[in-house]
Amino acid sequence: MLKQTKVIVLHRMPYSDSSLIVKGFCFDFGVQSFLVKSAKSHKNPFKSSLDPLAESEIVFHDSGKSDLHFIREATLIDWFPNLRKDLEKTAMAEVMAEILLRYLPTGLSQELEFRYTEKALQVLDRGNCPQDALARWMWHIADCAGYALSVDDCIRCGNSISGNPADFLFESGGALCKDCLGFFLPHYSPEFLNDIARLTARMPLHDPRALEGEFFKYLKTHLGENREIKSYRWLQEVRGYAFSTTD
Repeated sequence: MLKQTKVIVLHRMPYSDSSLIVKGFCFDFGVQSFLVKSAKSHKNPFKSSLDPLAESEIVFHDSGKSDLHFIREATLIDWFPNLRKDLEKTAMAEVMAEILLRYLPTGLSQELEFRYTEKALQVLDRGNCPQDALARWMWHIADCAGYALSVDDCIRCGNSISGNPADFLFESGGALCKDCLGFFLPHYSPEFLNDIARLTARMPLHDPRALEGEFFKYLKTHLGENREIKSYRWLQEVRGYAFSTTD
């Protein structure tokens, strides 16, 4: 059976001297594995359409007998060239790819997750606030996975929160209002809490890395993955190197 779908290429690995196995996040079918024969040949018709982090339209053969499918056609939609010119942006995209590979089920449509990932790559490539992309993507993915964080309403009393929350409790799943915080000191700084409020308002974040770090820990805790996300460590190394070269 031939199937057609959009795909974001997450990873690829050698299969033989001439072939590759490609892991892709499909709009209609979730994460799938594909065998691309003669992929290393200079006559390979797919060219850059199956590069990691590329978005393409593919036609593949699903025999129903194997989890490994054969790609018949692949047409490049977006190669995200500006993203690839920036090492930090590339590292942020690699974090998204590794999280999707680890957590998304095979064979099930994940349309909302696909749209959020597609949008995040577009923002990294040519958006106004690319530094916010990973933090916002993690926030949305937690929501899609059923672990939504309450930002607009207090998790204790249920009342709407106007402006910044008084505190944020990741272990309880969201924001706290001033009345429920009472005389206790907040866990987070006013800047962090202001950025929480700016998330839903779609305003630029002051310190997206702080939110990114907390959302990353939240995702790992709730999605049940205790192994290291190697790309996230690489992202921190890239940022550390960039910081050291500017001193």
